[in-house]
Amino acid sequence: MIKANMDNEIKMEKFGSAKTIEVRGLALRSFIVLIIFCVCLVIPTISFFPWQTSTSTQGVLYAQNIALEEAQKVRQQRLELEVQKVLEARRTLSQRLLWDWGGSERSMFLTYDDIDNAGVSDKRRTRRSHYLYLWGNLNLDDIHHFYVRLRGEYIDWNQGDQYRSTENQLHWNLEEGFDQGIYTLTIDKALKKYLHYEIPVRMELKAGRFRSSIGRQIVYAKNGNGIELNGQSDWVDFKLFGFRNLYTEENIDFSTPGFRHSKRFFYGTEVKYKRLKRHVPYLFALFQEDHSGESPEDLDQDYEYNSRYYGIGSRGQIIKDLYYEIEGIRQEGKGYPEAATVGISPDNEQIEAWALDATLTYNSNIITHPAFSVQYAFGSGDPDRRDRITNTIGGNAEGSTDRGFVNFGYIDTGLSLAPRISNLRMFKLGCSFYPLEFFQNNNVNVKVNYFLFRKDEKEAAISDTRADRPQRNLGKEFDVSIAWKVFSDLSASVDYGRFYPGNAYSDKDARDFIMATIMFQF
Repeated sequence: MIKANMDNEIKMEKFGSAKTIEVRGLALRSFIVLIIFCVCLVIPTISFFPWQTSTSTQGVLYAQNIALEEAQKVRQQRLELEVQKVLEARRTLSQRLLWDWGGSERSMFLTYDDIDNAGVSDKRRTRRSHYLYLWGNLNLDDIHHFYVRLRGEYIDWNQGDQYRSTENQLHWNLEEGFDQGIYTLTIDKALKKYLHYEIPVRMELKAGRFRSSIGRQIVYAKNGNGIELNGQSDWVDFKLFGFRNLYTEENIDFSTPGFRHSKRFFYGTEVKYKRLKRHVPYLFALFQEDHSGESPEDLDQDYEYNSRYYGIGSRGQIIKDLYYEIEGIRQEGKGYPEAATVGISPDNEQIEAWALDATLTYNSNIITHPAFSVQYAFGSGDPDRRDRITNTIGGNAEGSTDRGFVNFGYIDTGLSLAPRISNLRMFKLGCSFYPLEFFQNNNVNVKVNYFLFRKDEKEAAISDTRADRPQRNLGKEFDVSIAWKVFSDLSASVDYGRFYPGNAYSDKDARDFIMATIMFQF
């Protein structure tokens, strides 16, 4: 996996090199960057997306659709991480220049089965999306870096397929349009240049709005407002950060009055030890504080969910071409159970939950460079949570410990089912290769994944509420992804997934997911 990641980074650099080495006129670049910074100031005045605070009544009306929308949110995380990887590679290269600017346009078509979508005759949802990214970068003395990225989004669902009426429109406002704004200070270079003092650690301080993660990204991977300190030495790498989530991010607890907005703070640290020859062990901790509140206030029920995560993991090489990654997570904290008596809000209860993720990858050097992987992932469940795995209402019972693992990050759980890791046991077999290497072409990559899903607690729910029976067997899924780098600045991909429900589902009809994407960079 380590070797595969290094290969991917090299390919990303090649992908963006044609753009970054191009000679541009300084005046043109300055003009474009100036426009981008100016637009940031104008965005709040041209919002097309209404700012509203939902009431508890609206929460009830939206509850069913939101439960079904959970899978789409997991898929969206995957897409954002893929785009982030490409754009971050471009940003890293652009930091070597005094001025740089650019952008990308991503068009996407997706359609998938939704067996509970009674409003549509064929029980299928279809969506077309267009995303435009514009970015600008300024480098001063290779010490101060300023980076701004704007994002425009247009979503077009088929008639009746949208989850809410406001989705079929242009999204462009301060929260959603201002995708990233980062100031980066290279501390070790600043100390050397300004104070003539050298330190044996490479240190970087970032502040603003940007995406950060911890560990294998299961616990935390989000775009937020905050500050992050990174350090690298010959012995250890470390990270310290504090973030607040974006205002428009919905509450994971859909039963909270005013769940359309949330206010959570995340504080984390991670340390990696690098002196072992083939292994990189690490430790991390994350603290999450819930300040979302209620709108309107519910006098009979409290909704806060405050959690702490402690992780230990390692990645490295076992033998030649065989790599591993493993991470174990302990979750603690306090949350409120559903009120047992009307008019009486119970005290908060302890959270004790677990998660595990382990992967083996074998990279072959024969023609087509096939890579084979096997993965096991687990997130504990709570038998009391028989309705919504992240909700207070219908969640943990009063007087009991909450065993349900709730995360704020991402793990690949398939294209079609795409559940949260909560109350889930997943076994995954994967293979990827470059089929056109027979013709001296490695621009096409094919990935095939096979999933087996089971519940941890058979009486409890998973994020897909259509699993309505108290059985462990959730089913299986088969995914295929084909990615084609057409040119250095143009790429395309097609993804297909089919989920076969198991005994935990009353409806055994297989579900298909199809997505096609084209991305152009300039």
